This record gives sequence, C-alpha cells and structure tokens, in this order.
Amino acid sequence: MKSLKCDVCHKDITTAINQRSYFHVANRDICEACNDQLQFTLKPVVRTKQPFNYEWYERLIRDSVEKAISRSKWETR
Repeated sequence: MKSLKCDVCHKDITTAINQRSYFHVANRDICEACNDQLQFTLKPVVRTKQPFNYEWYERLIRDSVEKAISRSKWETR
C-alpha cells in the first residue's frame, strides 16, 4: 500500500482518492482540509482581480501553496 502525506500539514491521507480526499495542486499533494483552506484564502483575492488573468491565477496558487508549506500552516489575507 502506498502512503500519502499532505505537503502542507503533513497529515497522513489514509484513503487516497484523487480529487476527493487529496488534491494535486501546483505539483503538490494536499489534503481536503488544506484544499478548502486554499480556496477560502484565494476567493476574496480572485474576486477583486479585474481583468482576470489565468497566468496570474496559477502563480497566485503556486505562491500560496509554497508559502503554506514553508510555514506549515495557511495564512489568511
């Protein structure tokens, strides 16, 4: 059996089902709780961006995930 850990909170993901119990975001594997926190953190920022740019969005996601990994927690903006 393959073991999978969340790259942000380092919790074991016991029943690893892609896009259900873990998510592959910005070349990282994150658990459902961390994915929810990522969406919660980014939603107000994305809503204020006019005009929307997909390259900016991808960079924002990657930077947010890398910052959370370096601090081992999510930071609200």
